[in-house]
Amino acid sequence: METREKRGVLHNKQRLGPFPMDRVRRVDRPTTIITDAVQRIDLRNTAYDLAARGEYGPVVQKGVQRSLPGKYPLSAAQQDVINHISLIKPNPVAPEIAPIPQDPEVLTRHIKAVGYFLKADLMGTCRVPEFAYYSHDKQGNPIDARYENAIVIVMRKEWNAVHASTGSDWMGDPISFQAYQHLGMVAETIANYIRRLGWDAAAQYGPSFVNRYSVLLPPLLLLAGIGEVSRTGIILNPFLGLGFKAAAVLTNMPIIPDKPIDFGLQNFCQNCNICAQNCPSRAIPMGDKVMYNGYETWKLDTRRCASFNFTNKNGTMCNRCVKSCPWTNPPTWFHNLVRVMVMHSRLAQLIAIRAVYFLGLGKDHPDSKWWFDMEYEDNVIRSRE
Repeated sequence: METREKRGVLHNKQRLGPFPMDRVRRVDRPTTIITDAVQRIDLRNTAYDLAARGEYGPVVQKGVQRSLPGKYPLSAAQQDVINHISLIKPNPVAPEIAPIPQDPEVLTRHIKAVGYFLKADLMGTCRVPEFAYYSHDKQGNPIDARYENAIVIVMRKEWNAVHASTGSDWMGDPISFQAYQHLGMVAETIANYIRRLGWDAAAQYGPSFVNRYSVLLPPLLLLAGIGEVSRTGIILNPFLGLGFKAAAVLTNMPIIPDKPIDFGLQNFCQNCNICAQNCPSRAIPMGDKVMYNGYETWKLDTRRCASFNFTNKNGTMCNRCVKSCPWTNPPTWFHNLVRVMVMHSRLAQLIAIRAVYFLGLGKDHPDSKWWFDMEYEDNVIRSRE
């Protein structure tokens, strides 16, 4: 006869988080091809760093320099908090493993429950492939593929602000930074907690300027079953769409990896070009997937994307693809019903895509706008109404 403890939440398959990811089909391999030819990326060669050192031209470089202190007063205030969180020094790893169950399944359920307790929207786990590590940091030092496991943390963007905005106005940074702030606190807390339990852990979070990454997050999101590769070239979740930010905690704590998911997105994105048509920089491709650096993807033109973001005279970072994507709709009962049908029927996918074009989703709603249009430079605020 099982004890009450053995029947408890740490031992069963009860859903822990707010979204029904347990109903999404799990598969052994991601729905996009990943070969053995994937090469590690130098952190100095990301779009942000290329733009910052002038590889995209002096105008874009100047835009990066202006964006660093925050072009908008709210995002500047948020950035101050993110910078403060990033200064937290890792506490030492406890000399002994805590007297808790060593079962990897129990530990995995426990650490996910911790994440949800700290208000994460989605939690996942995976092994960290070596190619997910950057090859060198921003100082040119080699990065060691030190940790085997990753705990992936996801937080949604505030949907009402996304709904009200144009997607490329002054709320671009605040919408993203709101998620980054919370992710930083959660990631640092979980990493600190794991080290107190006796295992090593390193938090990975924040915008590019925070410099808290030794890994790329998209491969971890893919392998942890958070989503599939979308036409934008980034990971899309069936319940949050593109409207989320993510962080991770790398660790040697023994955990069970989640499996990737398949909810039909590859076929959906093949037939849907809404994000590409709405992209103001035309950085999202209209055609088929390609092989790039040993993996299959719709290849985003990062130069065009970054150049638009850093030279946007009428706003901050662009969220237009997030806003226009049909999957980014809120998780209401109606939208969830549509999601279920679209996940299981290609005909439903085609009908849904046509309906989006007909309804004109992705429009801004100025009647719901609560912020002021203003630009912040050299501690001076100028109205942009």
